[in-house]
Amino acid sequence: MTYYDSDMATKRRSGRKRKQTSRYGLNAIRKGLAIFTALTSIAPGTYNTIRAMASPGINSISMRKEMHMQSMVNLNLDGTYNDFNPLNFAASADNDTYMFHEMLKQPDKEDFVRAMIKELEDHTTRQHWVTVKRSTIGNARTIKAIWSFKRKRRPDGTVSKHKARLCAHGGMQVHGDTFWETYAPVVNWMSVRLMLTFAEIHQLHTRSVDFTLAFPQADVKVDIFMELPLGCSVDNDNGDYVLKLIKNLYGLRDASRTWFEHLKQGLVDLEFKSSSVDPCIFYKKGVTLIVYVDDCLVFCKDKSDADRLIKDLLENYMLTDEGELGSEGETVSSYLGVQVVRNQATGEITLTQPYLTERILALLGSAVEMANVKHTPAEFKTVLHKDENGPARKQDWNYRSAIGMLNYLAASTRPDILYAVHSAARFSANPKLIHEQAVKRICRYLKGTSDKGIILKPD
Repeated sequence: MTYYDSDMATKRRSGRKRKQTSRYGLNAIRKGLAIFTALTSIAPGTYNTIRAMASPGINSISMRKEMHMQSMVNLNLDGTYNDFNPLNFAASADNDTYMFHEMLKQPDKEDFVRAMIKELEDHTTRQHWVTVKRSTIGNARTIKAIWSFKRKRRPDGTVSKHKARLCAHGGMQVHGDTFWETYAPVVNWMSVRLMLTFAEIHQLHTRSVDFTLAFPQADVKVDIFMELPLGCSVDNDNGDYVLKLIKNLYGLRDASRTWFEHLKQGLVDLEFKSSSVDPCIFYKKGVTLIVYVDDCLVFCKDKSDADRLIKDLLENYMLTDEGELGSEGETVSSYLGVQVVRNQATGEITLTQPYLTERILALLGSAVEMANVKHTPAEFKTVLHKDENGPARKQDWNYRSAIGMLNYLAASTRPDILYAVHSAARFSANPKLIHEQAVKRICRYLKGTSDKGIILKPD
């Protein structure tokens, strides 16, 4: 028998049945964590959920089986446990992203479960799926549902919210069957900086907009069937029911593209045009909009234009108006994890990422904690090469994860480390000691400049 041990985070094999214990935090659930269960008689096209406080009478063995299935769902079909997914590297670096069984071990698990309740309520009340009998779908493939939990943080590192995301297992989809094209553009950071500069020169209003549950606002293109998510059940289910997706759920292979096409069509209907240089810049007379997935910035001379645009968007989209990116005096806000300080008195806009810098330094740990600060990100006249016969690395921190975060930092607010990062990134497949030392050198430089960033001050 193959099972997944969440405590040891390793896959093991055993020839005998495991003793059922409370190793998944079920006692904590019994003490008051809210668990969803669908208790209604189900007719095709309906799916109702209610909130139920877990009690000592809950079927713990059944729940453990469900949780075991959830762990196995998160395994890739080849059993690699998503080791090559960039999100897995991010999770190992910031320790803020969890699967279901990992979430139950966190001290703030109650906040995650409340977020789980809200996520399911949002999906069901907005009719993102309907429940159908398995016998009605014929030979159609079904995909699994996966829970993902994350603490969302502000640029200074403080927790802004606990997020529970219900995703479809896109890895189980088949190309040519339920998806085709997958590419979706996002706005270039050069475009963001350019628009912020224009905003300062022309004194434009800058409004931040966040689309709520963005992807499911678009319809799916073909019939897709998903198993019931963990925490949900149907009376006398016995595996007889599946979910037919009506909306574009997170995790689908073409989810990003489907959402972008849906948003683009809505903007075109409002007489916006897409830039030929950056497809995520949309403009019309008096208003410019930049889009990064579901996070947008609106630039306009007249504040009423932004109000009118948001009112028009609210007719077809669910969104949150997060207000002005800057106001009178010195204002600190954020966009895509970048701290934006807009000082209208001096005409300066400062972009920094102090929390991301701290995450990178924390990833390397003692490798840079006690080391001296460096004044340059790379050694003078040193060119990195493969060094195939050179000594192996001495430390076990995740090289690719460090490179990934350094790349985003360099592209967003720290162009001074761009060359050094790209040089080290070329050898991510087989890093040697000299490449490890190069990344440590970059981090020792960041250690002394963690509060620095780009200052935009147009003449």
